[in-house]
Amino acid sequence: MDTVSRESPIPLHVQLLNEIRHRILGGEWPAGSRIPPEHALEREAGVSRNTVRKSLDAARAEGLLDTVPGKGTYVTQRPGKQHGRRLIGYVVPYFRSSFDGQLIRGAESALRPQDYHIIFATSDGRLAEENRTLRLLQQDGVAGVLVWPVMADDPHRHLAELIRGGLPVGLMDRTFPGLEADVVMCDNFGGGYLATQHLIALGHRRIVFLCRPHMALMPVAERLRGYRQAMQDAGLDALEPALVGERQEIRTDYALRSYTDASGTDIEQLRRYLISAGRATAIFAMNDLMAMQTLRAAELEGVNIPQDLSVVGFDDLDFVGHLRVPLTTVSQDPFAVGHEAARRLLERIAAGADGKAQQLVLPTRLVVRASTAPLARHVSALDLRRR
Repeated sequence: MDTVSRESPIPLHVQLLNEIRHRILGGEWPAGSRIPPEHALEREAGVSRNTVRKSLDAARAEGLLDTVPGKGTYVTQRPGKQHGRRLIGYVVPYFRSSFDGQLIRGAESALRPQDYHIIFATSDGRLAEENRTLRLLQQDGVAGVLVWPVMADDPHRHLAELIRGGLPVGLMDRTFPGLEADVVMCDNFGGGYLATQHLIALGHRRIVFLCRPHMALMPVAERLRGYRQAMQDAGLDALEPALVGERQEIRTDYALRSYTDASGTDIEQLRRYLISAGRATAIFAMNDLMAMQTLRAAELEGVNIPQDLSVVGFDDLDFVGHLRVPLTTVSQDPFAVGHEAARRLLERIAAGADGKAQQLVLPTRLVVRASTAPLARHVSALDLRRR
């Protein structure tokens, strides 16, 4: 059973439940058939008996299975498409941070009271895997899908085809050209403006926007636009963005490992950037992971935060307030994003997927911690290196 992996961040019983659903809805286990006994599933999936029982209990609760005492467990007579109408596909690039967890909890908070269940899958940040997963979900007859699309240069053609074909689709956090679907996201422009405005209010004038080389990605582009607008409104010249790292999203596990081990390509590039950054006194990083890496690179280069350099992130992940230098950041509410995206998807399902696509933008707020300070306190190590 290749679909159940201990390397996945998804709980094992949820992975096994997804596999059970797929085998039933895909016809591998037809209506009325007896499914393999618990010990066989345990052996095939490589999981404990308790994990198997949790998955089977959940499948029974959804009406997919019935157990006859002394005889075994059977697929109910009419699960197929009728059951699929109570399932929502949920596809995200990764599941490794508090943001990801809050997002799905928000979606479940809207779906469960309406007796809908989630089929959860990760695309591992790959468009091909996202497309494959969406095809499987469509075959399973799901009522709709919630998608946090992967970052990709290629168009999301398969997702666009599903939308044009009438499958209700809700997008979370981002959208792309050609995707005419409802989308719920946080105010990236406003958050970028808030972060930059905070640094300007502290007296900073040389503020750099730090990001990976995928500025066209909607959330990043909007944060950059907010930065530029705040600089313009203050009568300041926006600097060219500092591009560090590869053209892909930062994985939480990679960022945490590079922070702990003080290693990796990102850390090395950031160290070189800090040495060559000239008169910069403040950095607004595209997200908390990049801000966290900046804090570590600064520490390695003897640049004191915030005495020499102020740093602001974006996201407010659960651990950034507990770093050696607690991070000032822009907080967004992924629970609300997931909840509203699911609620709107249910409305779209009820309306038969008709109507013009809607966009909902939720507010952000600034959380000030110890990584920013007034310019008067700065004797910039970055300046001293240039003298």
